[in-house]
Amino acid sequence: MSTSLNVLVTGAGGGMCRGINARLSESGHTIICVDLDAASSEAAAQTIRDAGGKAAAFAADVADEAAVGTLLAEVTAAVGPVHALVNAAGILDRKYLADSTAESFRRALDVNLVGPFNLIKAFSPGMIEAGWGRIVNIASIAGITGYPYPSYAASKAGLTNLTRSLLEDFWGTGITINSICPGVVDTPMVIQEVRDQVRRRVPTQTIIEPAEIGAMIAFLLTDEARNINGADLLIDGGATRLFSLFNNHAD
Repeated sequence: MSTSLNVLVTGAGGGMCRGINARLSESGHTIICVDLDAASSEAAAQTIRDAGGKAAAFAADVADEAAVGTLLAEVTAAVGPVHALVNAAGILDRKYLADSTAESFRRALDVNLVGPFNLIKAFSPGMIEAGWGRIVNIASIAGITGYPYPSYAASKAGLTNLTRSLLEDFWGTGITINSICPGVVDTPMVIQEVRDQVRRRVPTQTIIEPAEIGAMIAFLLTDEARNINGADLLIDGGATRLFSLFNNHAD
């Protein structure tokens, strides 16, 4: 496979994805920026172009199966086949159980779990036909450790399990599928309360830069990573074993 790939990134206008986009663009890939808001997607693509990279912008609601089908047709016509898919679109609903509703819980599942399912189902047949592909799902250590915001934790746990469950579907196709499980990443989504606790709760005492997530993805897109498959890859500063950012019973 050529080292220059068409890489589709969902949630491309978000803070984490700006770092992912830049790192993947530096590797020579064309970034297909997809976001719910067309202006946000175009702004992300323009940032890449301004830095000398190649990018295209599209708008779609990843939770809408029909919209993802339309996206597939639009991307294929305008850019060509998608070689790699990065499912990074996500929402964090800061509601404890008592504050949650079935509607709010379902919306988190729709975006964080059904969305990746829709994208994988739509774009993987092209990868199978090509005999090569990379799928990277951005999950979270919340899906491994649990988290006081149940809709977020449940959706991310589902995403890591979806990753492992699709190994059978992609057996012998040349496609690998992995999830990246970040800890606290330096994005606008992270509230100050969490930032303040990183030094006390994370063994490295550092917050994760989005470019670090991008660097991991850049490696996964190479043939050198062909045997990394079905993995939950932690980028968390060692926090997973000790994670208790909202534990009211800990100092």
